[in-house]
Amino acid sequence: MSTQPIVAERSNRIHTVRGITSLPAGKMVPIAAVPLLREDAVRSGRMRFSFEMMETAEILMNAVYVSVKAYLVPWSAFDRFDSIDAVNRAYEGVEQYSGGPVQPFVQRETFNSATADDIKVYLGLHAKTGDKVTLAYHEAYNKIWNFRAKNRSPNLVERALTAKNLAPAFWRHEQFRHIVPNFDQALVDGQVALNVVNTKLPVKGIATADFLVFNTPATGFRENGTVGVPPGSNWAGGFDSANRLAVRGNDTTKIPDIFAEMQANGITVSLSNIEMAKKTAAFAQLRTQYNELDDDYLINMLMDGLSIPEQAMRQPILLGEETTIFGMSKRYASDAANLTESVVNGATQIEMSVATPRIPVGGIIMVVAEITPEQLFERQADPMYHYPVVPGTYPDSGANFPHYLRDTLDPEKVEAVPNRYMDVQHATPTGVFGYAPLNYRWNVNTPRIGGKFYRPGAADPFDEDRQRLWAVETVNPSLGTDFYLCTNMNTSVFVVTTQDPFEAVTQGDLLIEGNTVFGQNLKESIDDYAKVLSHAPQARVDKAAVVADDIPANGSAGD
Repeated sequence: MSTQPIVAERSNRIHTVRGITSLPAGKMVPIAAVPLLREDAVRSGRMRFSFEMMETAEILMNAVYVSVKAYLVPWSAFDRFDSIDAVNRAYEGVEQYSGGPVQPFVQRETFNSATADDIKVYLGLHAKTGDKVTLAYHEAYNKIWNFRAKNRSPNLVERALTAKNLAPAFWRHEQFRHIVPNFDQALVDGQVALNVVNTKLPVKGIATADFLVFNTPATGFRENGTVGVPPGSNWAGGFDSANRLAVRGNDTTKIPDIFAEMQANGITVSLSNIEMAKKTAAFAQLRTQYNELDDDYLINMLMDGLSIPEQAMRQPILLGEETTIFGMSKRYASDAANLTESVVNGATQIEMSVATPRIPVGGIIMVVAEITPEQLFERQADPMYHYPVVPGTYPDSGANFPHYLRDTLDPEKVEAVPNRYMDVQHATPTGVFGYAPLNYRWNVNTPRIGGKFYRPGAADPFDEDRQRLWAVETVNPSLGTDFYLCTNMNTSVFVVTTQDPFEAVTQGDLLIEGNTVFGQNLKESIDDYAKVLSHAPQARVDKAAVVADDIPANGSAGD
């Protein structure tokens, strides 16, 4: 029995990517979408994106980044399909299982122009109220954002696949990649199993009344199974006649004498357990690369070295990524009365090539763009200026500087990052912002902004001198949603603050090879076929005739 499809004649088609759109800052904006049919392959694709920044009052001193990413979202990546077999059944309109429902291959909705739909608007798609439209582009857009969010932090809330508003962009925090909100302490420290002869270690120094003489508080006590341990001088002050409980202690110092007996029950550490701890830590480190997968059974299979061919088709696939910085130029007024007046424009370009193998399930190629300014964190603590006080007798010693021997012997090499490291004006400076490698603060990557640009607090009022800095700051920053996502973007540096501050022009062509059958090129009808047909002989030889003459065999006398 063969499961190979027939050999279909492949055809090529061109999908031209051409458009213009505006872009808000701090959002993940879809700027191109290309549907792939089943068995399609992008043999070559080259796109150019030209970005223009609207006018600002001054040349911005902090970088403005534009990042363009192209993703392929296979049909099997949508949440309503739990396997490629489910995609095949939905494609053919077959029940998902015996007696089960027929899953729609494409999801539809009735378009309503009164319903806000940012994804449709920024892609330049049009429809009339009452039209039945698909949600494939919306699903692909939200699936891309959810995939990125899951890779950035498991604490970010995912979006509904039918959400229509623009999702927030992700901040570029290259200088803080080493800080995490939590870490696997067992992975860092390791855990070695101990071998204990008796798993129940006897505890000395606590006695309870014997059940047989429960009403006699002065005698009949048991300490770890021993009968007849009276509350004598070594139990002074610890006897509780109401609850029939005695505690061993010193009547003079009032210090209890409670301990676990371990000498009689040895505890050993085997070499095999040490080796197991090393291997466990190594495999745990490998397991971290699968954190974005939802199902533990898939992770277990991958950790067993088992390939899952269809899993790659169950999530968005990054086809290309490019990031650049806007260049800026100042333009002065040309009329005599305003020669000192000026505005600043910015522009940049990105070129990207994409290609894919044959995609059995088909999918959506979507290009998204994010424009964000460089976050400054200008009130970040300086390691020397904010050298911490040393606890103990000598608070001003050098104990808090890095020490080679001490730091080498440190088994964990992890530090808790205080909130004041990110912002010295933080309301809870000693709170834990996150965790970082040992001596993290001595890798310094902090801009220092002074003079007339100096700003003591994030909530200080707007200053004209600060128009050269596109500062997007959070009061009392924490390693949460606001740190990862652009949730409080401002446009105060632009001359016009009530419109999208960026524009993008897209140009490109994708050569797609597939099984699509195209008809021949058509020409406008002028009855050519009928006119030629009128000259064509219509009669046929009559084999039943018994007389032959000189008339042409086709029975026509000519034109």
